[in-house]
Amino acid sequence: MHRRPSPSLMPEPNLLPFLDLVLAFVGILIVVFSLQAPNRPETGRPLAIDDLVICQADGAVMLYAGPDAEPRLYREAELDALLTRLATQGEGVRNLVFALTQDCLGTRRAFEDTFSRFTRRLDPNAETRRAFRLSFRPLSKAPEALPRLLNEWRGHGDGHGD
Repeated sequence: MHRRPSPSLMPEPNLLPFLDLVLAFVGILIVVFSLQAPNRPETGRPLAIDDLVICQADGAVMLYAGPDAEPRLYREAELDALLTRLATQGEGVRNLVFALTQDCLGTRRAFEDTFSRFTRRLDPNAETRRAFRLSFRPLSKAPEALPRLLNEWRGHGDGHGD
């Protein structure tokens, strides 16, 4: 009887060059990935704020229509009036920031819906052209979070000096 030779752990000699290339490629990838420097985000000034809407509790927002303006309270049902008031203040592109705590997710959705309906009604052929750049910003529930945000916006304590 003729016995078959036991299979060896060594691959066939004609596969060795291919295996050598694969292992070299994997080694190169490991070196490249390990030597990459992490991409750190650049620090800089946040987006300019022209008008600030602050929500600290669901159902109501405070509008600051400019850095020196007094805050005005709007209920969730009055969000359309808030946007109409902002639209009457000049022309051009305005940066509207909606700062909210974790308790304001319902009001945020209502504001997004109202903002969407409002911008659809804006007439691009109107005599005074108005556009809003809306951004959302998280706001801590800590008592010092709102005064810190207002100070940064108004140019006090931001570390840049104007």
